[in-house]
Amino acid sequence: MNGRVANLVLLGVVPLAAASGFCMFVFGSGLVWPIAVLHGALGLTVFVLVPWKSIVVRRGLRRARRPGRTTSVLLTASTLVALVTGVAHRFGVLLADSPVTTLQLHVGAGVVAAVLTLWHAHHRRVRARRTDLSRRTLLRLGVVASAAGVLEGSAQAASALTTPSGVRRPTGSFKLASSSVAAIPTTSWLFDQVPELDPAAWRLTVRTGDASHDWSLEDLARWNDRQMAVLDCTGGWWTQQEWAGVRVRRLLPDGATGTVEVTSATGYHRRLPLTDHLLLATRVGGTTLSVGHGAPARLVVPGRRGYHWVKWVVRIDHDSQPWWIQPPLPLQ
Repeated sequence: MNGRVANLVLLGVVPLAAASGFCMFVFGSGLVWPIAVLHGALGLTVFVLVPWKSIVVRRGLRRARRPGRTTSVLLTASTLVALVTGVAHRFGVLLADSPVTTLQLHVGAGVVAAVLTLWHAHHRRVRARRTDLSRRTLLRLGVVASAAGVLEGSAQAASALTTPSGVRRPTGSFKLASSSVAAIPTTSWLFDQVPELDPAAWRLTVRTGDASHDWSLEDLARWNDRQMAVLDCTGGWWTQQEWAGVRVRRLLPDGATGTVEVTSATGYHRRLPLTDHLLLATRVGGTTLSVGHGAPARLVVPGRRGYHWVKWVVRIDHDSQPWWIQPPLPLQ
C-alpha cells in the first residue's frame, strides 16, 4: 500500500473511531458491546497503517519546512496518545484517583486527533483516483482490516483472561477496587465546581405546567424508596450501590407521563423520559450523600452513563417535550 492510499484510509478511519467513541459515551447499555468492538478495531487499524504512514511522515520531515508541519506533528502525537491510553485502559490502567483518568486522556487525544485529521486533509488534500478501486488495492485493504480485526480479537481475549469476570462492563468501565461509598470519586461534568449549598435552606422546585411546588429535605424524608443501580462514569469506572430517596414520579401529579428536565445548582441540566426508575437520591449505601457526591439530592438513572445522574438538583420541570430535543452530550 502506498502512502497516498494510507492517507485516504486514515481520513476515514480516524473520524469513524471518534464517532464510535462518542456513541460509547451516549449508550450505557444495549448496543454498547458491538460499538466497543468496532471502536477498538478502528483504533487498531490506525496502528496497522503505521508502517505506510511513517514513510509519508519521514518524507515530509526531509522536505523544506512548510506551513502545517506543527499541525502534522500535533496530529501524530495526539494519535499516539489516543492509541497508548486506549490500550492502557483496556488492560486496567485507570488512574481513577488522578485529576485526569486514562480514559479522559484517551477521549481528549482522540477528539484532538479527529479535528486535526480533518484540518490536515483540508489543507493537504489527497484526491481519490479510479485506480484506487483496483482489485489489488481492495485486497490490501482487506488484509489491513483483517489484521486490525485479529488484533482486536486478541486484545479482547487477553483482557478477558487478565480481568476477573464482572469487573469490566461493555462500556469499557472497570469496577472500583472498593465498593465503599467513600471510594466513589467526586466527579462532575467538565468544569462544574462543587456548589456551596445549605441543606437546611435548600429547596427543590418541581414544576408541572403552571403549578409549582417547593420541597425541603424534611419533606422528602417521608419517603424511603430504595434502588440498586450501577453508576457508570465516563471517566472509566463503575460502582454498584443502593441509592435511597424518593422516586421522581411521586413528586408529580398522579398518572403523569412525558419527560422531566432536571437542573443542577450549577446550571447543568438533562432531560429524561419519566419512568418509575428515576430516583432523586438523598442517601447512598445507607449514609447521607456527601457534597462531592451530589448532596443535598442527586438523580439516579439506571442504564445511563454517569453524566445523566445530575448532582445538586434544585429544579425538576415536567412537560411533554421529547427527551431527545437536547444534545446527546451536554454542552456546558
